[in-house]
Amino acid sequence: MIYLDYAATAPMRPGAVRAMEEALTGTFGNASASYGIARKARALLDESRAVLAESIHADFSEIILTSGGSESDNQALISGLEETAKAGKPRLLTTSIEHHAVLHTADYLRDRGFPVTILPVNGEGVVEPGVLEEALCSHPDTGLVSIMWANNEVGTIEPIRELSELTASHGCLFHTDAVQAFGKLPIDVQKVPVTFLSASAHKLGGPKGIGFLYIRKGTRIGSLIHGGTQERGRRAGTENVPAAAGFAAAVREAKENQQVWAERERSLQQYLYEKLVAAFPEGGCWNGPLPGPGRLPGNLSISFPGLVTDAMLMNLDLAGICASGGSACTTGLPEPSHVILAMTNDPQRAKGTLRFTLGPETTKEELDAALHALQDIIPRLRRAQQQRMS
Repeated sequence: MIYLDYAATAPMRPGAVRAMEEALTGTFGNASASYGIARKARALLDESRAVLAESIHADFSEIILTSGGSESDNQALISGLEETAKAGKPRLLTTSIEHHAVLHTADYLRDRGFPVTILPVNGEGVVEPGVLEEALCSHPDTGLVSIMWANNEVGTIEPIRELSELTASHGCLFHTDAVQAFGKLPIDVQKVPVTFLSASAHKLGGPKGIGFLYIRKGTRIGSLIHGGTQERGRRAGTENVPAAAGFAAAVREAKENQQVWAERERSLQQYLYEKLVAAFPEGGCWNGPLPGPGRLPGNLSISFPGLVTDAMLMNLDLAGICASGGSACTTGLPEPSHVILAMTNDPQRAKGTLRFTLGPETTKEELDAALHALQDIIPRLRRAQQQRMS
């Protein structure tokens, strides 16, 4: 198997597995109780939370553990907007290329009566600050802006510092879905004035089912899950100590190796990009920024207009290659990529998109094998399409 879908999920890091095994077998107490084995669990939970906080230069108290990026997005948007609405600012501004965890939550809020404005992006998937400025001036009832740090489908890195500073100047809260950026890019909430930030463990080799929501100190926000007083009263439920330990272990390793891994993945990204462009000079369309500082390391997206994503993925799978058509949460559905549509307004391009995302274990030999498979698959599918049309 050749795995080229790290944006969907990453293999568990050995250190994360060991940390979870140790917690599962030796730290079974309930971290909210008061006796010895519970205090041991609390100490491990606190140690893990401190690692997560330090990774983005946040305070320990600003990190709320959740079940993952989707829950974090939901809490930031729903609970955050409920608070701003009390001050007469019920509007949400977000973008057309957000993850469905944000876009579907926006639909939910709209159905509840909250006004929602969707911002466009340019041809590379960038939210231009002037567009946000115009929207903020046109909608003084805006309470919250939500713009992802880096796009999961095409790797576009947004100008988050400028966008969040602009939002703050209008007295609005700012949320960023940093699920794809966390662990791969430097993040410092002391320098970037985001109010909320969502992250998830399994994108960087931690366990599935845990993430965090950063909430800037002093921000009023309610709970999405009600019950006990865990997570400073902002997220009820018995804390998942083993998952938190695994998350922290994966974050430690990602931080220690961030620059080395990023440089290696950028080199492989450039290599595969050049090979793809050379192999499909006319039939392929590159999506998003060119490899470089404006794009996540290891992210490649190419469209073959006229072909269908699922057929290409099926053939790649038969060749032993794991890739995707975009978001792992939508692959297999008949709808074209909403991200490619927003960037290009080209349904044929959006329906025929492949995404390859690389990780620390990816090799040049694997990329050569994937390219060789594509050079067989794409012409064969085009011939079959022409036969159906004739």
